[in-house]
Amino acid sequence: THVPERVIAANANAGDQLMALGLGDKIIATAYTNSDINPQWDAEYKAIPSVAETYISLETILDLEPDFVYGRSSSFTEKYNTEHDTLSQYGIMSLSSIEGYTVGADVDVVYEDFYNLGRIFQVEDKAEEIVSAMKAQIAAAEEAVAGQEATKVFVFDMAQEEGAYTCGNNFTSKLIEHAGGTNIFNDLDTTWATVSWESVVERAPEVTSLDEKIAQLKENPALATVPAIQNDRIISVKLCEVFASSMTGDTVEKFAQAFHPDCF
Repeated sequence: THVPERVIAANANAGDQLMALGLGDKIIATAYTNSDINPQWDAEYKAIPSVAETYISLETILDLEPDFVYGRSSSFTEKYNTEHDTLSQYGIMSLSSIEGYTVGADVDVVYEDFYNLGRIFQVEDKAEEIVSAMKAQIAAAEEAVAGQEATKVFVFDMAQEEGAYTCGNNFTSKLIEHAGGTNIFNDLDTTWATVSWESVVERAPEVTSLDEKIAQLKENPALATVPAIQNDRIISVKLCEVFASSMTGDTVEKFAQAFHPDCF
């Protein structure tokens, strides 16, 4: 019924999208800021009060009196009493970023996020500008690596008792594909899952991505024969780079240059 004026960004990548649209002055609070966002507005975003280290509760939301909450689907759950219908009962509009809850989500969902936000906040022209630039950047990366054999990639999020937490058939996996790679676990019928180290070795990834976990991989004897470890082909990425954000085009370009450096 109106353009939102008091907004909560429930996740970092959701906040990044809002900032990209020039809506930083409407964000009254952030939550679950577990990743840097686009360097262009990361400092400005971090200056906004953070009210929850992880998922925000209904009580916190109501105390802040927002008229709009935007985040990943995992922020709108029965556990925290923050489902969309519940927020609506309090007169609070809310929206989920699409890629977080969609198996097989591709780059078109980040475009749709921006289009949705553009309509809600009446900044359609800015949304179109962002999407058009992103499409062009991804198309250029695809053209650069066209005809190259796909590089096998392992995404390492964290170590768990059962093995490694990695992505299956999800948005991150599709970014890898657009860059001339293939996620070695893209056949999993889920967005994220824990896999055994033995299965990682069997699939022989040539490149792996991580942040502060290089030592865990290099010191793991089970991975000694994996090409990515032997050849030190490790890419460090921030969480927001592989979730739907303003950096989607940058990530495809970054992956493509790492997978097929001779093409650039």
